[in-house]
Amino acid sequence: MIYVVQDFSTAIEALAPLELAMEWDNVGLQIGAPQSQVKTILVTLTVTMDTVQIALAHGVDLIVAHHPVIFKPLRQIRTDHPEGTLLNALLRHDISVYVAHTNLDQAAYGLNYWLAREVGLENSRVLIPVHGSTDAGLGRIGDIAPIALGDFAEQLEGLWGDRVRVVGDGKQTIARVALVGGSGGDFVQQAKDAGADVLVTGDVSYHDAMDARSVGLAVLDAGHFATERVMVSEVAQYLEDRFENVHILQDRSTNPFSF
Repeated sequence: MIYVVQDFSTAIEALAPLELAMEWDNVGLQIGAPQSQVKTILVTLTVTMDTVQIALAHGVDLIVAHHPVIFKPLRQIRTDHPEGTLLNALLRHDISVYVAHTNLDQAAYGLNYWLAREVGLENSRVLIPVHGSTDAGLGRIGDIAPIALGDFAEQLEGLWGDRVRVVGDGKQTIARVALVGGSGGDFVQQAKDAGADVLVTGDVSYHDAMDARSVGLAVLDAGHFATERVMVSEVAQYLEDRFENVHILQDRSTNPFSF
């Protein structure tokens, strides 16, 4: 069986329809041609030069990434700048790149669904539904057995291997958890309105933390990387279940922050 890029694009878009992407986002096939043949795939969170080196070492034809390689409109491609160097390497070695970003975040069985399952939420539902849908939308909210906030933070640190910043009283009991993978500090009020005791997300700013304190919502900032890296193993498994005789690799990059 010979597969081409379009076969994998179609499969991913069945999971994460393009229309679920936010207006500001850039998703889909960003580098390459739909009819390019694919024998080896690399799934990654973010495409970097390290990712390219892995791809070259293993003969990768297609990279499936969460974060866009091309996000803002390009005015120039300077191969002496990091972005230009990356694009040049991908084009020169004929490596296609497909991106599933906010459409995967908002997919009914996408990133936030996986995150909720990983954390162990019971009775989870979408936190911020897409208009007209009860299944698709951003984030998840659900229940866990009552636990002290500080103890829950320690559980997440053990699960993800990364430090978790705590906003709130570590001794308070929490039972209803809202999750937003990636950058979710903007959704403090939505989590509070939905009845959450705590919001688990990443990239929480000083002002986000102050807003959370003002409305009485605890926040656990586990970082962007930790709350999204489940995408790599889940997308890889999703593709493995649907395509035979295709070698699918996982880029297990580490958190760029050291603590």
